[in-house]
Amino acid sequence: MNIGRRPIAAFGIPMATWQMLQWTAAGSGARFCFYVHHTDRKREWAYDRDSSIGRLDKGLDEAKVKDWTVVSMKDDWKSIFPFEKN
Repeated sequence: MNIGRRPIAAFGIPMATWQMLQWTAAGSGARFCFYVHHTDRKREWAYDRDSSIGRLDKGLDEAKVKDWTVVSMKDDWKSIFPFEKN
């Protein structure tokens, strides 16, 4: 997507949106980067530093250094899909 200017906020999983998170964070002024950490292998997929798919070591390291908001699907989300009733 091309919006013609640098966004002030970016949300996503680093496998697909890491460059957008980096591009957003590199701007001047207030910026918000929301990194979705897929940690719930029961309800979705678990991508992590040592997973067989989608290793996220670089993304997690960058998120920590740049103070991005990291949210764990397993620990921070009550439901992942709208049909879940907890």
